[in-house]
Amino acid sequence: MHAALHDIRVTFGSLTAVDGVSIDIEAGGIHAIVGENGAGKSTLMNVLFGLVKPDAGRIEIDGEPRGWASPQEAIASGLGMVHQHFMLQDEMTVLENIVLCAEPISRFGFVDFSGARRKLAQGFSEHGIAIDLDAIVGQLAVGQRQVVEILKMLYRDARLLILDEPTAVLTPQEKDRLFAILRSFAAAGKSVVIITHKLDEVMEIADHVSVMRGGRLISSGLLGGTSKERIAREIIGGDLPPPLKPQPREPGAVVLSVANLTIASRAGHVGPLSFEVRAGEIVGIAGVSGNGQAELVQALTGLRKPAGGTILLAGRDVAALDVAGRRHAGMSYIPEDRQRMGLALGATVAENANAGREDRAGFAAGPFLRRRAMADFARDLIRRYNIRVGGPAARASTMSGGNK
Repeated sequence: MHAALHDIRVTFGSLTAVDGVSIDIEAGGIHAIVGENGAGKSTLMNVLFGLVKPDAGRIEIDGEPRGWASPQEAIASGLGMVHQHFMLQDEMTVLENIVLCAEPISRFGFVDFSGARRKLAQGFSEHGIAIDLDAIVGQLAVGQRQVVEILKMLYRDARLLILDEPTAVLTPQEKDRLFAILRSFAAAGKSVVIITHKLDEVMEIADHVSVMRGGRLISSGLLGGTSKERIAREIIGGDLPPPLKPQPREPGAVVLSVANLTIASRAGHVGPLSFEVRAGEIVGIAGVSGNGQAELVQALTGLRKPAGGTILLAGRDVAALDVAGRRHAGMSYIPEDRQRMGLALGATVAENANAGREDRAGFAAGPFLRRRAMADFARDLIRRYNIRVGGPAARASTMSGGNK
């Protein structure tokens, strides 16, 4: 499938997310779209997939003008998109997730799971995919979940596949398996688009690369006609700054102390875990996704009750404190799932920025919120951290993934 976008323009309030972008996606190739957070990459592809209606511009598929009223129309026309946050039902099997909303019906009126298995078996053989169709999705590793998302599109006969930040949470081995599948797709004549900012991976897998900055297309062409250094300069709009050298420093007092912490999980107990975090330290917890990291964070922040052990924050036992109590005690939490847990997408940027602060004097007058103070606070955050959004009154859902 050949897709062409011409002079696409998208605005969210006062923010111009995509500004007159034209791009060609060739059949049988892998096209990388790169840029910083808020560059407009995902918004542009959401236009192609029917999730966002452009203010101006047009789409052509195989030379014919097309437009979608919904993603369902795009899917029916041969497009597929794998989002950064997977859209799967954890309690259902792999096969049930794949056929959901596209169930094959037998002549007796029942779901024809056997027919679906036969169709998928052909795709497994063609693209070197291996997965247990009867496995429960909630028990799969993140790399396998991504394969399920790809199989959903393969089952629906996608000829153009868009992947948004596909390697963000994959191990190197999972990334290699994903790239093998994508190369197989391209070799079969399908079009593949990856939205990313990982330049090493762009150099490894892409045939074409397009660079976006500030909603505009900076360059687009064959990968062989550019270099990693040139792409990096185009992304940031200048030369790369010199790398910062870490300065040695002595750690301070213990801020967080965890001792013999155990947590019940679906797969069994996590722990016992013991560690300390001191003032001035950055402590990393490494491991393949699904090996207890989420349960640990939930126990630390009050979202999950531990089975045993102690958690001391600045010397204080916080076991009896709920999420709000731990926040007031000085603990903050940025969840991995910003879509469902990090933000209220239907609320404004100002409302999200002030969530949990409503009881502070500066943001409330008796039982009433001080909307102007909330907006001023959000406006200062937008300016200070260079957040690309249409202002404090914009909905959180209009922001790009990185800005969220």
